[in-house]
Amino acid sequence: MSNLALLIKNNLINESGINKLKYADIKEKSKAIGMILLIIFTIAILSTYGFVACFYLSDFLIKVNQMELLLILGILGCSMTTFFTSLYKSSSYIFQSKDYDMLASLPIKETTVLSSKILALIISNYLFAAAFLIIPGIVYFLKVETSGLYFPFLIILTLASPLIPITISSIVAFFITNISARTKKSNLMSIILNLSLVVIVLILSFNLQNVMATIIQNSSSIIEATQKLYPPAYYFVDTLKNGDVLSLGIFLLVSVVPIGLFVILLAKNFNKINSKLGETYKANNYKFKELKVSSPVKSLLKKETKRFLSSNIYVMNCSIGMIMLPIFTIAILLVGYDKIAQILEMNVVKDSILLQILGITLFCLIMTNTTSVSISLEGKNLWILKSSPIEEMDIFKSKILLNIILTIPISVISFLALSFKLDFHIKTTALIIIAIILLSILSATLGILINLLYPKLEFTSDVAIVKRSASVLITMIANVLYLAVLCGIGYILKINDINLFLIIGDVVTLMGIFFLYGLLKTKGVKMFRNL
Repeated sequence: MSNLALLIKNNLINESGINKLKYADIKEKSKAIGMILLIIFTIAILSTYGFVACFYLSDFLIKVNQMELLLILGILGCSMTTFFTSLYKSSSYIFQSKDYDMLASLPIKETTVLSSKILALIISNYLFAAAFLIIPGIVYFLKVETSGLYFPFLIILTLASPLIPITISSIVAFFITNISARTKKSNLMSIILNLSLVVIVLILSFNLQNVMATIIQNSSSIIEATQKLYPPAYYFVDTLKNGDVLSLGIFLLVSVVPIGLFVILLAKNFNKINSKLGETYKANNYKFKELKVSSPVKSLLKKETKRFLSSNIYVMNCSIGMIMLPIFTIAILLVGYDKIAQILEMNVVKDSILLQILGITLFCLIMTNTTSVSISLEGKNLWILKSSPIEEMDIFKSKILLNIILTIPISVISFLALSFKLDFHIKTTALIIIAIILLSILSATLGILINLLYPKLEFTSDVAIVKRSASVLITMIANVLYLAVLCGIGYILKINDINLFLIIGDVVTLMGIFFLYGLLKTKGVKMFRNL
């Protein structure tokens, strides 16, 4: 077996935890089976929703004789999602992997090591590719007459589609990492540059609708507009629509060649950049000062903050909600809610504006959860916390406080600004602010409990924890289900008064906090001691 194949195989085994599960006890295996069933159930639900949405859309597209638009939306959605998610995963996969020192000491070429990292990044994006391409592809096959090679072509195109956006995101990551490596505060510089890039992308996305409308108006057909907007999408659609082998060849060529050249060129500086990132700087004018004493929670909170800021992927993944919310708020303050709702394709009804704003605010809040990964990210250093003379609840409090500090100030300030702009009633505003505070505490407490239940202490990259660990997925689903249950209670009881609904929601959330905190003090402490 080649070195590349061995590296890919070992990476998949480590990421999936198959070896650990093989020697696990019945309890651990039961938890793993439950997690697998949850993932299958989630995929089944989302796939069903995707098929239904595509079928409804296809009925309309057939009437206007634009069925190929279904495929165009699929490839554009796949490319944009892959680029955006890979934008801040690339640096962690390629440059900040914890197994770099071990791999660098082995007699393996830099090109091979880098290729294994790029392939791992590609494989991690195939779920998005399948969702955006396979489902619309099947609906298109059922609705339109196609060639006999349709499905082989669809599979090949699905495998190749993530390559272009991943190449672009990896190039961006290279430049950001290269700039960061030249500074003493490389992690901080990397975080600032990545956050700035995400903000720019989000701002540009607001103008995307106008750009697309202009391109379509100046084109004779959807296909021609696609060729101007994103040329690879044209060859993707032409391959499936007409069974054109030449278009397939061109699509593969423009997908494979750039990423191949990127690997060859980057390999020359791969070790140099990673070595530079591993450097630390010490001040030569160190002076002894008065020793400061802090409470255990305060000291642990400082440690949590440093750990948070030391990982680019940790910051980007767990702060995306708090990045989107201020941008959304500023956009409304400057442009107006009507215009933003039009861009987001939301129906503007005066009575529903408050509910839409509330929904967006709470969604951004639950998207920001650091506690669901904070135990796992201790990794091999967990023994230090366990052996220290510190109460377990103090450890939990510090991790919960970090999440609260990240979410409550931004969420409250953003909603207050929108409340003044859109003239919400002061009583309703107060109840929503209480709801934001309580939900933030509930989400943080729930996250740490789930992370204790599904810890992952062995990993080669922070991406494996903050993007694909079981605790992240379960926490997100649990938060969404909790909000759905509250809405269900309001619907069943036929509560039309928004203030009454918020009071009930606040009371239920407060009761949930006390319940989860009690679990954390009893079972949570026991689970932590058994790690």
